[in-house]
Amino acid sequence: MASSAITATNLSHAYYDERQQRSVVALSGVSFSVAEGEFVSIVGPSGCGKSTLLRLLAGLESVVMGDITVSGGRPGMVFQDQSLFPWLTVEENVAYPLRVAGAAAAQWAEPVARLLELCGLADFRRAYPHQLSGGMKQRAAVARALAADRPVLLMDEPFGALDEQTRLLLQQELLRVWERSGKTVVFITHSVEEALVLSDRVLVMSHRPGRMLQHIVVPFERPRNVIELRRSPRFGELSYEIWRLLGLSHDNREAA
Repeated sequence: MASSAITATNLSHAYYDERQQRSVVALSGVSFSVAEGEFVSIVGPSGCGKSTLLRLLAGLESVVMGDITVSGGRPGMVFQDQSLFPWLTVEENVAYPLRVAGAAAAQWAEPVARLLELCGLADFRRAYPHQLSGGMKQRAAVARALAADRPVLLMDEPFGALDEQTRLLLQQELLRVWERSGKTVVFITHSVEEALVLSDRVLVMSHRPGRMLQHIVVPFERPRNVIELRRSPRFGELSYEIWRLLGLSHDNREAA
């Protein structure tokens, strides 16, 4: 059995809402673990604390209550919005973590070239972000996160702003890159289908304050085809089960 790359125990988190002039509880008693090399997605309603949870895992916010253990130091992170430096080329953006770590050009040239090839960006290494499509920018952001070579990669709705066709293509691309890299991935998404296509497990969260409702094991073999997989009757059954959990969470909130 694989060792845990991430362990979160009884996490609770609150923040102060300036507009409402009150404290808001974002997470309550959240516990889960992610094995090394596992791909786990987290789904839940808007405002349930998914992004807050990811920021806690990344060390971008302080834990108010509970414990987090992440192996291999601070994780890599891919955000939903375009986070490339506009004044740098694609190659320079991907190389940025290595340059910050003190690597000379002779040291980072080969690994960066390999990542550009892996992410389908070799022909655009000299392009600037404004010359790229949205999908290519997100591939460059993934390549940059991989360049840091951290064992854990956190992804906060990286494909949420893309059109459906581009999103499907990048889902397939991400699976290919992940299978080769062996990274541990925690992936936030609003799309139940996306979570099932990509993941080994799907963690379902409740309405705020966010709690873990259930862990759904995804039984499909790898490698996967993101389009063909949707034809499986089991895929429809799992989609229904997750939507049922989210619906029950909504009903419980309304009854409270």
